[in-house]
Formats: sequence, C-alpha cells, structure tokens
Amino acid sequence: RQIFLIVRKQIKGSGNMDNSDYQQYKIAKTISEQIEYLNKNKRVQFNCMNKDTAKDKLLEYNYINIITPFKHKFAKLNENKEVEKVNGNHVYERDVDFNEYYSLFRDERKRYPTIISNILDFEIHFKTITAYHILISNDMRDSNQLQLFLDSLKLQFSFLESRYTKTRISHMNNHIDSLKKDIFKYANVYCFFDRMSLGNMLTIFTCLNHHLQNKIFKDLKKYQMTFNVDQVPDFINKVFCLVSIRNCVMHCNSLEILIRFYNPKTHELRTISDRKKYLNMIKFLSIEKAHE
Repeated sequence: RQIFLIVRKQIKGSGNMDNSDYQQYKIAKTISEQIEYLNKNKRVQFNCMNKDTAKDKLLEYNYINIITPFKHKFAKLNENKEVEKVNGNHVYERDVDFNEYYSLFRDERKRYPTIISNILDFEIHFKTITAYHILISNDMRDSNQLQLFLDSLKLQFSFLESRYTKTRISHMNNHIDSLKKDIFKYANVYCFFDRMSLGNMLTIFTCLNHHLQNKIFKDLKKYQMTFNVDQVPDFINKVFCLVSIRNCVMHCNSLEILIRFYNPKTHELRTISDRKKYLNMIKFLSIEKAHE
C-alpha cells in the first residue's frame, strides 16, 4: 500500500497528467476490515450468519458479488430509484443481516447453470445454421471472396440506421473490421465461422439480406430457437439481449447489475421497458429444457 501511494503521489505531482487518463481507486480492505465496514457503514448484522462464516463467504465469493449488486434493495432510494448519498455515504434505515445479502447472491447464482445450458444450446443452433446458409449462398473459394462478403455487409448499415442507434451500428462496424483482421488466423472458412463469437455472428445475421435472414429464421424455428417471436427484427432484439446475458454469466458477473444499470460505470439506470426486456429473457433462460 505504501509503495502504491508513493507512486500515485509522484504521478499526480508530475503535472503532466490529463484528468481523463486518471482514476482514483479505493484502497482494498482485508476481510476483517470489510466486516467492520459493513457493520459500521451499512448496518449489517451477523445474527443468522456469524462473522466467521461471513468472512469465509466474502473470501470465497468476493464483496463485489455478494454486497455490491444488492445494496439498492436495502439502501434508501430517491424518486428516480437511485441509491441516495448523504455526505458521501449511502443511507440505511434498518439493520440488515449479512445472510439477507448472501441469500440474494446464492439465489441468483443457482440459476446460472440452467441459463448457461440454454444459451449454449441456442448458440450452437444459431451459429451452425447461420454459417450453413451463408456458405451455400455465397461463393467463398478463397480469402478474397470472404473479405468481399464481409465488406458487403457494411452496405446494409444505411438501411439499419432507422432501427438501431449510432453506437450499436458503430459496434457492428467494429465487429466486421475485427473479423476481417482474423481471416488468416484459421485454416479455412469453415473454421472461421465455427470459431466466431455469438456477438459477431449476430452482427453478420443482422446485416444479411431479408431473404437469407428469413431462411435462417425458418430453420431455427424448427428447433424452437426463436424465443416465441414471429418476426426477424424481434428475434434480433432477443438475441442482442441474450448476448449481454451470456457475457455476464460466463464471466461470473451479477445479473442484478446487468438488469439494473444501462451503464454501471456512470450508474445510469435502465428504463423500465429495457429492464423488463432483460428480466423476461432471464426468466425464459432459467427454465430447464431437455437438450437432445
């Protein structure tokens, strides 16, 4: 800690730092310090779960997974449903047992195996069927033709501007540029599509012509992989939501954060309709299915 503070002071004191390139972090607390902080600042009690057990849980799963996602359920909120701060601290109007936090964390994570299983089942169907139709519909005998195909997808951006935000189109453009750079990483075009991420495959699907989209959608419907929607644009929105959920659970992050925040860094909350969209998809993915 001392070395870190000395280096940080030297950097700040150099006078050459742009504020946009600097972030100040909270000093990490030991497990014992976390317990003391929870009790003193967040009115957390250790009755249903004693301090020693709570320490084990914090070491095993981390404060950022057990406490951070769920503090809005116990802290005082303003009219915009944001956690209030008084003198830089959140306000808690009642004592909260540590076990209340841990139960929320445990119940959330219990759903992850089923969610992951259902996402992987969808992913293999979506990627293989999409790749199949692309490959039989386009003459891709060499890397130049693959690159021309990827370039042709960008021509669809002008038609998509009325449907998607500039940020989303910019991300899709970055996906395609990244794929073009990766062409020579793979032995052949089949491996190229097989190794593609779900997010990148969604970008390609979104940019395909309507005729090809409909053929893929029809085949996915045979295997009940269209989330009970009948239109391709609705399907794309469902998969876009699923990609975020996939990335969240696969990286062991909290779905509560994903549902609540549009931008966790700035604490910008999702709209009610956006939150409902994620809740519905998570509910759909939490139903156990038979995967043949």
